[in-house]
Amino acid sequence: MHSFSEVPAAIVAARPSKRVLARLKLLAFTAVAIGLVAAPSVARADSYAFSFNGGGLSGSGILTISTTEVPGVPGGYQITGISGTFSDANANFSGAITGVQTTSLPSGIGADGTFIPPGSQADGFGFSYDNLFFPGGNSPAVCPPPLPGDPHDPYPFGGGLFDIYGVLFNVEGGYTVDLWSNGVLPGFGLTYGVGDALNGTVLNTWGEPFDGTSVNVSVAATPEPGSLLLLGTGLTGLFVGLKRRIKSSTMLDA
Repeated sequence: MHSFSEVPAAIVAARPSKRVLARLKLLAFTAVAIGLVAAPSVARADSYAFSFNGGGLSGSGILTISTTEVPGVPGGYQITGISGTFSDANANFSGAITGVQTTSLPSGIGADGTFIPPGSQADGFGFSYDNLFFPGGNSPAVCPPPLPGDPHDPYPFGGGLFDIYGVLFNVEGGYTVDLWSNGVLPGFGLTYGVGDALNGTVLNTWGEPFDGTSVNVSVAATPEPGSLLLLGTGLTGLFVGLKRRIKSSTMLDA
């Protein structure tokens, strides 16, 4: 029977030295740090999971976003696709979201950053819309000042994931839905609104500006599987290299 002092020299030599262990810790921390720094940039999302509910209107699904910022609209990106489900408990219907109602990008943007919505009620869908998304939650005030003789008050409010015009999407059965942000309103804070229409006739709305109600909106970035695979492959490569270095260091120290 061997005592602890009689452990064979070959076994002792095969054990990593303190210097090797120090290298192991340093390389491990380096690999983790690189992974954490790389993750946000590699996995930059162009799709977002969303959900909303309020006043009997609710929906959830995935937004697809262009990766190019809209010219003249700081922080704004065009919504190019949407999928999911929507329901209106007031009208007793629910259905699949079949896509975004396409429109052009904003044009004629004023020096103050305001513009007329490229999609209007005159299109026959019940709402104005521009299909813009603001990942930073900082949508600008986009309503132009009222023209002389216009009875409406100015609307200089911005803020939120959408602007006051919002995103318009289609639901099976001839329904359309508009989801928008009212911006940060004095005395109310940031509020959102939603409304639906059937064949252009508005059915229900919830969260109109200054009415004291708001739609609950939740959005989270969804990294693409390819981006996650790329990140995982990179980290795997780092750890394989780490293992090889440890093995080489052990042999040299032996």
